[in-house]
Amino acid sequence: MGSLFNVYAGLGGSFGGATYRGTGEFKSYADAEQTAYELAVEEYQSYEGYHGILSWHDVADENGLDYNEDSVDIDDLYLDELESWIEYYAVLASEDEDTLEEDRFEI
Repeated sequence: MGSLFNVYAGLGGSFGGATYRGTGEFKSYADAEQTAYELAVEEYQSYEGYHGILSWHDVADENGLDYNEDSVDIDDLYLDELESWIEYYAVLASEDEDTLEEDRFEI
């Protein structure tokens, strides 16, 4: 049996940062935070190619790298780019003052 966590995820900058994405039962804080991370990555990927959000291919092209020969380098640069945009965290639901219990929904 786990604990209830509120999960927040989003993009920084003009996107407004992490926002409440739902409440779920998780075995640990690390599990809740991993879910928040995955939601933030999904949001980043949904904007790739728009508003200055770079895709894997964009990162390769901007750095003059070959898709086949430099894929490990591209992966590292892409991850750096992605992580410079995403924001995510989890909070024990019982300790979260930003989200009212009646406004929570299950993820």
